[in-house]
Amino acid sequence: MSDEIKRVDTALQALISKAKTLMMSIPSETESLSEIGVSPFIQHEGHLYIYASHLSAHIRQLQGSTKAVFMIIADESKSQNIWARHRLKFQANVIEIMRDDPRFDVACDRIKDAHGPVMDLIRNFADFHLFEITPETGVFVSGFGAAFSVSGADFAVGAKLRSS
Repeated sequence: MSDEIKRVDTALQALISKAKTLMMSIPSETESLSEIGVSPFIQHEGHLYIYASHLSAHIRQLQGSTKAVFMIIADESKSQNIWARHRLKFQANVIEIMRDDPRFDVACDRIKDAHGPVMDLIRNFADFHLFEITPETGVFVSGFGAAFSVSGADFAVGAKLRSS
């Protein structure tokens, strides 16, 4: 692994570990526009997990989809340059984890650890659903002229993207 790829991978892992929320865009089969939303997330064993309410249109759309596009972006107040914020955009497979699945309790416990005791309050709300997100491919931008392909659940850094 080259020194540049190592630096990029370190920056990417730092972004994921510091971020508390991700943005999502879910295509609509009946509307011309996608639904867009944001949700707290955790990373666990090669997947990302969100726990959110179907009262939000983007979650209702996510319930009927197996694919979505996600973005994790650096806090703008902590970015040196607003145009070159570190950001990860990726496509992923999405499945809903049912409450009787052993992964449900494990993920909910980890969400509580990461995001606090509100999880105890919302954990049993019937309108909330747990989704497992498995990244496929994407792009990590680490600055001006510094965009890299990423792939797989571990966001393995690949080639630097070049303008055509």
